[in-house]
Amino acid sequence: MNIFKSILIAFSIYSRIPVPTFEWGDVDYRHSISFLPLVGVVIGVLVGIATIFEDLPVFVLTAIFSVIPLLVTGGFHLDGFMDVYDAKSSFSEKEKSLEIMKDPHIGAFATIGLLKLVIIWAGALYLVVYGWKTGRHIGGVYSYAASFVTVRALCGLISIILPKAKSDGMLVREAGDAAIKDKAILGAELIIAGTAWAYVDWMSAICCGAGLFAFSTYYYLMCKKRFGGVTGDTAGYYVVMSELVVVVILAAIGTAYWL
Repeated sequence: MNIFKSILIAFSIYSRIPVPTFEWGDVDYRHSISFLPLVGVVIGVLVGIATIFEDLPVFVLTAIFSVIPLLVTGGFHLDGFMDVYDAKSSFSEKEKSLEIMKDPHIGAFATIGLLKLVIIWAGALYLVVYGWKTGRHIGGVYSYAASFVTVRALCGLISIILPKAKSDGMLVREAGDAAIKDKAILGAELIIAGTAWAYVDWMSAICCGAGLFAFSTYYYLMCKKRFGGVTGDTAGYYVVMSELVVVVILAAIGTAYWL
């Protein structure tokens, strides 16, 4: 396992950060998912750096904090979110649902789902930023930064552990033949991220951890019932929805501090 190559491949796949070009081997590609959380580290660091603009209006800061992950990832996970939303909304059988997710066209349900996502995300993150800016929940924004690492570590572990819906596809290439060392790397990344999060704001870490566990359980049951397992698209859906769960919980915690 060439760790350096796998890290570069991870950034090449999961982000828009330029990396040196080289020949990808199957072994290197197979371990790239182990370093998916490192993309979250970049996002978290940039969010932390952006806090230097704390004097800007809350609305502007909300926009900045929202755009950072989009700029880093290029909206990579949103594609999977929209595909899964379309498939879920069709209430079709497994085979038809998988076909819908493969369709490159954007359906009406996907557009509606994205609109809902943006509205809820913007409203919740506004409350998080407001709580941080007013000093009522200072740990909110820093918890938001830490969540990008935690969510990706969870996504990597779940993608490796859960059964795959198809025998081919991107996720199978990335996680289908993952070894114990990949689980160990992702597990270590999850522990480090969770510990750092708890150090920043233990209450948020516990509440968001419970929320992520609940959503992960739902995700497993949903994928098993609707698709017969997980795919690259469902992994993207998991990342987007998990991040939304975190933001909503952080907004709720921040609001509770005001009461």
